Amino acid sequence: MRHIHVGCLVAMTFLWVANRMHAKKGVKCGGVLSAPYGNFSSPNFPGLYPYDTECTWLIVVTEGSSALLTFDHFDLEYHDNCDYDYLKIYNGFSEDEGNLLGKFCGKSSPPQFTSSWHVMSIIFHSDKHVASQGFSAAYRKDVCGGVLTGLSGVITSPHYPENYPNNVECRWIIRAVPNSIIKLVFADFQMENNEGCNFDYVAVYDGPTMGDMHLSHYCGNMKPPDIVSSTHELLVVFKSDFNIGGRGFKAYFFSGKCQEVYTAIKGNFSSPQYPNFYPNNIKCHWTIQLPPGYRIKVFFLDLALEGRNSLTDGCDYDHLAVFDGVVPVNVSCTRTDFQIQIPVQSLAQLERNNIYLGTPSCPAQVVGLNFKIHTRFDTCGTESQKRNHTSVIVSILYIDFSAGSQEDIHEYEVQCEPKRKEASVTLISSSDPYRLTQDAENLVEPSGQDAEAVEAYESKSQDSSDIVFISICILAGILMVIAVVGLVLL
Repeated sequence: MRHIHVGCLVAMTFLWVANRMHAKKGVKCGGVLSAPYGNFSSPNFPGLYPYDTECTWLIVVTEGSSALLTFDHFDLEYHDNCDYDYLKIYNGFSEDEGNLLGKFCGKSSPPQFTSSWHVMSIIFHSDKHVASQGFSAAYRKDVCGGVLTGLSGVITSPHYPENYPNNVECRWIIRAVPNSIIKLVFADFQMENNEGCNFDYVAVYDGPTMGDMHLSHYCGNMKPPDIVSSTHELLVVFKSDFNIGGRGFKAYFFSGKCQEVYTAIKGNFSSPQYPNFYPNNIKCHWTIQLPPGYRIKVFFLDLALEGRNSLTDGCDYDHLAVFDGVVPVNVSCTRTDFQIQIPVQSLAQLERNNIYLGTPSCPAQVVGLNFKIHTRFDTCGTESQKRNHTSVIVSILYIDFSAGSQEDIHEYEVQCEPKRKEASVTLISSSDPYRLTQDAENLVEPSGQDAEAVEAYESKSQDSSDIVFISICILAGILMVIAVVGLVLL
């Protein structure tokens, strides 16, 4: 789903909601709920709801917040599969089944729901027979904490990206399906800093309570590294004290089959809910890790995503990206220095001297669970450059994977725009550390229909390569003729 301002979203969706209202004439049914809090109920509540009715409510709260939905009363005609009268609750604007939080009927009230982002859809349906009292519900903008159950979502400090308030404590429980894990990725982080992170901080626990294992505790301006749970629940706690604040934080989470690590020599994976439509607003990561000596081949048997942005011709909306062994490097900067952080577990086989900025005389230090480099702009081979009419500070981060006579050094360009205090990191070169043995090739060779698909793809690639080669030859011939004519004229 596109990034849309709340006001625009309300205007655009009003007609959509109106078109879905199939209630009998004169019955108030459905609508857009954009106030910070409110109530709604089935038609005629607490009387019997009408037959053959469908109502849609769209709850839209401030972006960066979530919607908290609770039920005061619930009584719909019962059916084992809720096929007659029912209430459906969706996480977001779309009715894709991947966004469905629950389908309910009977007399058992639905549990409390918190949306994974700032929109929630509720659909009430009744058939042509049997009516009950219906339901009444309340919602409110929940800017601070909640229970999040979607495949992925976003959490932010209150009022983000404006400064967070004082004396606040928020708790988010992220709950995935059993036997899965959760990954938490911080996109932005700026909070009051002190040595023990005792004033303002974010704490993460490997479970739903503060009695579970404490995974991390963060403050200051450096983005925390990616955090992965060992269970299907994760608790994120944000706390501020009585003075001094900051912009706060923004973090994404994704879970279930959206976060997998594969170590088998062959296998397959797919987008959530495949071959049905994937949910909106998700971010999935799959990591393939094989022993040294193997090279990994990934081939796609089916691909159907949202099209390109017509303005930029880029995959700016839904997209799939593949990275070749990229190390998770987290970099931030101030007006005077770089701060670089890499999880030790991602480079467990390396010593700190194998990781350095600019020159070997600027190696990383091991601080807690991370390799860290903190250096001023006037050291470690850093230089100032002009790019797109903007002054930037640039250095090269080296990660040395070399073993024996096999040299393998990855180089990352680390860049900072001091005025805006914005940093970035880009992989610019790496040698191939893998030697594909015949045994490994035999082990990962696909078979059956997969093999046919790969052969067809490789055949198509070969055809494309031939066309490119012929085109180059023709272009070379034309250039040669132009050169000869030029010489004759001279």
